Amino acid sequence: MQIIRLISLFLFLSLLHAFPSHASHADQVVLPEHEIRTAVERFLAEKVEGRGWTTSIRQLSLPKGVKVSKGRSDIEILAPERWEGWGSISIVMVVRVNGVVEKNLSLRLNVDANADMVVAKRQLLVGTIITSDDIQLKREDLAKAGGHPVQNLEDAIGKKLRTTVRAGSPLKSSQLVAVPVIVSGQLVTIVAENSGIRITVSGKARSAGGIGDLIRVQNLTSNKEIPARILDASTVSIGF
Repeated sequence: MQIIRLISLFLFLSLLHAFPSHASHADQVVLPEHEIRTAVERFLAEKVEGRGWTTSIRQLSLPKGVKVSKGRSDIEILAPERWEGWGSISIVMVVRVNGVVEKNLSLRLNVDANADMVVAKRQLLVGTIITSDDIQLKREDLAKAGGHPVQNLEDAIGKKLRTTVRAGSPLKSSQLVAVPVIVSGQLVTIVAENSGIRITVSGKARSAGGIGDLIRVQNLTSNKEIPARILDASTVSIGF
């Protein structure tokens, strides 16, 4: 019995020598780094599509020597939904070979992004009502505005500043407040129109707001209160 065990052990060791454990590596290839970068660049382009941003990858921590099985490889990049497409973030690279997941790796990505934004021509003090002479449109780094700049001049003109803004600084929506052009109790004209009909009736504002704001108004003919959007200092609009 002891002799049989020794023979079995000898045969087992012989097999290990004949088929070394590294033989399986012959069926693997190293995933090219340029394919990983291309996948990240494609993901980034899709993320910011339609925003008018110019983006560039400042840093990408590429893994070295990622080995996968031979076959058709696909790379998918995943990022948290809250990520807006700029700044530093950890992303996940999923590698599939012939449709089967083989790798799931974390990468560090840092992206610079430039966008058109409204900036102050000079220092603007708190309480300033913005005019076209106060601001201009410039292409700046989104990081300068914390990623939430006002991007259209029309969205700032006529608004009042809640904080002081230094010369050259981007304006943020949180720094602006609409100036009421209609106050509660004011008589207004209510306009209801569609493609073929326009109806106007007298009304009274039941709340205050700026141009574009939705307020409640009372129809003086029916005495009913309805929501309406402010068009100017004396006119509101409802849809029908």
